[in-house]
Amino acid sequence: MATVLYGAVLVALDGFLTLLTNRDVVAERDAGPLVGPAMAVTALAVVFVSVVGGLRPASGPRRIPVGRSLATAFIVYLLGPVAGSIVYVSGQEHLASGVLFFGRYLASPFVICSAVLAGLVILLLPWISLARSRAR
Repeated sequence: MATVLYGAVLVALDGFLTLLTNRDVVAERDAGPLVGPAMAVTALAVVFVSVVGGLRPASGPRRIPVGRSLATAFIVYLLGPVAGSIVYVSGQEHLASGVLFFGRYLASPFVICSAVLAGLVILLLPWISLARSRAR
């Protein structure tokens, strides 16, 4: 549920950022249609793995996962542009264009917000896990 929530809020946030900044998520005109979704799916996969690791049964009281949250945000921040640059390079002639793509998107507000959002979801994981449905 937390990963689906992250994906839904990520799509909505990207839409709002597109309207506010008046720019596309992937600004390169020669980029294929899979560059943006590859970045989003990579972020979703990282959040899913972090959620699954964070929901392990723990002995004692549950703590706020600050370290896991920061690590997840950092990994999403790095792996999103890496996945986008790999997909972008697959349609290009020069391999250096992937390195330039990666460098440009490290400062993108879309990548930064996806990383912050991923960290926030993991940080709120103890409260999200309390919302498990019960049979009535």
